[in-house]
Amino acid sequence: MKRLGNLSPPDFEDLCRDILQAETGQRFSAFGAGADGGVDGRHSKGPKSTILQCKHYLNSTFSQLKSALKMEVPKIDLLKPSRYIFLTSQSLTPALSDELADVLGDRLKSPEDIWGAEDIEAALKRHPDIEKAHLKLWMTSTAVLEKVLQSGLEAHTAATKAEILGELRVYVRNPSFDAAFEKLERHRVLVVSGPPGVGKTTLAKMLTYHYLNDDWQFCAIRSLDDGFAKLDEEKRTIFFFDDFLGQIELDRQALVQRDGQLARFVKRVRASKNSRFILTTRAHIFEEARRLSDHMDEGRFQLSKFLLDVGQYNRSIKARILFNHLAASDLNGDHIKALLQDDWLKKIVDHPNYNPRLIAHVAAECPEDLEPSAYPKFAFKILENPSLLWAKAYRSLSMRCQNLLVALYFGNQYRQPIKVLRENFNAIHNKICEHYSQPSKPEDFEEALKSLESGFVAISGNRVRFVNPSVRDFLKEHLTDGDFLGLLPTLCVRAEWAQNLWSHMKHAFQTEPDKLKTLAQKFCEFANKLDQIPNFAKVKSEQYNYWYRELDDLAIADRGSLLLDLFEHSGHRDFLDAAISVLKSDILEVDASRDSRELPELHWRISSFVDDDVDGKEELLTAVKAVLMTAIETGVPMDELVAVNDAIAEYFGDAIDLRPIEDAINSAIDYEFDEISERISDLSSESELNEHLEILEFIAQHTGRSAETAKRVVQEKISEIEVPDYDEYQPSSRGQNSNPDAEFSDKDLVSLFSTFSK
Repeated sequence: MKRLGNLSPPDFEDLCRDILQAETGQRFSAFGAGADGGVDGRHSKGPKSTILQCKHYLNSTFSQLKSALKMEVPKIDLLKPSRYIFLTSQSLTPALSDELADVLGDRLKSPEDIWGAEDIEAALKRHPDIEKAHLKLWMTSTAVLEKVLQSGLEAHTAATKAEILGELRVYVRNPSFDAAFEKLERHRVLVVSGPPGVGKTTLAKMLTYHYLNDDWQFCAIRSLDDGFAKLDEEKRTIFFFDDFLGQIELDRQALVQRDGQLARFVKRVRASKNSRFILTTRAHIFEEARRLSDHMDEGRFQLSKFLLDVGQYNRSIKARILFNHLAASDLNGDHIKALLQDDWLKKIVDHPNYNPRLIAHVAAECPEDLEPSAYPKFAFKILENPSLLWAKAYRSLSMRCQNLLVALYFGNQYRQPIKVLRENFNAIHNKICEHYSQPSKPEDFEEALKSLESGFVAISGNRVRFVNPSVRDFLKEHLTDGDFLGLLPTLCVRAEWAQNLWSHMKHAFQTEPDKLKTLAQKFCEFANKLDQIPNFAKVKSEQYNYWYRELDDLAIADRGSLLLDLFEHSGHRDFLDAAISVLKSDILEVDASRDSRELPELHWRISSFVDDDVDGKEELLTAVKAVLMTAIETGVPMDELVAVNDAIAEYFGDAIDLRPIEDAINSAIDYEFDEISERISDLSSESELNEHLEILEFIAQHTGRSAETAKRVVQEKISEIEVPDYDEYQPSSRGQNSNPDAEFSDKDLVSLFSTFSK
């Protein structure tokens, strides 16, 4: 019975209607909670009608339940139903059930029309699909909660069972869930998009919980390499990639790295019966990525067809979200009753800034000394100015805590290794404290991290991230003090951190070119070190226990682009010298994919925007071409060859001799066709080989080559593979039977919340 306590009164009514519809085969219309005239569900056919009444009195006494039923008797007499069915979440003995029957008298057609918690549980056993549709019921299972925690889904927030159940209690299942589930099952890939705070990650989690309950394994990924490593056609796996294009703005560097890989990974998932892939992104970021990426919108991929925008909630869902958060909060009842006065409910539910994240805050973060009468104004003020979510809390932090958040903000947008965060923090902390005459001590990093955990940051393993993307949103708008930002360029120790700092400055001072020029010049000292800061690191694979090298900081092309941008804004010649040093560095290694795609555009920018009389221009152009040659010869990934070829054609003019570069790219393309047996030697699944076939056809189409011979080799290998006969996964999900609410009036709104006034 305990699991029924996870339901709010409206949730309980939804459950009861679903059960009665399954039991009787009749459809029951829904009515709002509260002053409903004695009706929570109604079925009418001709002159006959069946009325359903629900009382979610789990935490009340039987006497209170009995008194509430007595108050319904006059309403029943007015309605004169052919049949009246009464359901309660209280446990009823036969004697207690008889007492309720005596209250109803001959209005009750049969004693079986009084249902207690035991009857509801028995019905759920008869109709397991109903339990599947109501996550709040089965998610209370200890076995399911353990599975969620062990899967790693909640590891990044260090969640406990209590926290998961807390999140579940306030969740309102809405049409987005069923649309998402249907799209995910149809395509096996789902991109959940929408504005900040609308519940993208929550929806993705709820979908994932559903699959975990059906014994799927979960895999949260932060890179597509992680995903490829875990793809296994024999294991049912749901992959989850949160904010895959960046948290507050498009991470162009990540896009360049990922768009080709993403196309390949999506193809692999779609070809597998035992894989599902959920991604989340903000709507404006996704649209920008589509404009910039060759892979996002091309005919052979079209990621947009997997898109579900969850940015809109109807009025009823907004009201239910607010209701559930208030019901689950520790707020004094008088605070909630204050919302029922005047038009406060309407002002909050209909506010243009309404989103679940803000509603969670106004329900959970009410100041202890706030008078009940002032609570509605407090909630409204948060909606009027969302930055208040973090501003007050941030101002109360010590300088060491603020400096750690600054170090995290300008680092990688995703989770940062503690080692890297410590390095960035140590580089800025002492100097900032010295500038503002504040004390500092060696243990400041550890103490700041401990103070901020759960409130501002979350720690998972050896990585740190903001506990909520809205913290990053706040810092983006808050960090606008030019004097403070001007301290940071000389303190950078990593190229990526410097790039993010400069991007932030351009956003903050985009209308102040003189200030930007001054700030750009402050990067000169760091620019001279950029050729000596390694871009690759040695990493150990925990899964396969071997060491490999991976890109750990900005690639060569990105460093050159950053330095050219600083030159364009400052006019300082040292930045071009630094770019030449970066391109000729013996410390830096080429990244074949990223550098080969980005260097042609860098060459064009130098040719077009650096005056011919600037000393070193030709040396810089020559260095760009040399690194491009090296990148191509290092080995451009197969699915990037066409993009690299197109970039060369687009950005290199007729004035230079392209033959060496064209020969290098043609040689790489020829290798894919001529050495096909070697290229597919490590491919062992039909899906991988079919993907290889598609890429061969794509390259042939764009280069005029014939792929027939190579395709025959691949097809022969496919024919040799014995394909396992996996059973197609049959999802067990059904939509809740709540009426679509084209009309949810002010009266309905007050009716829903009137439960709190009882």
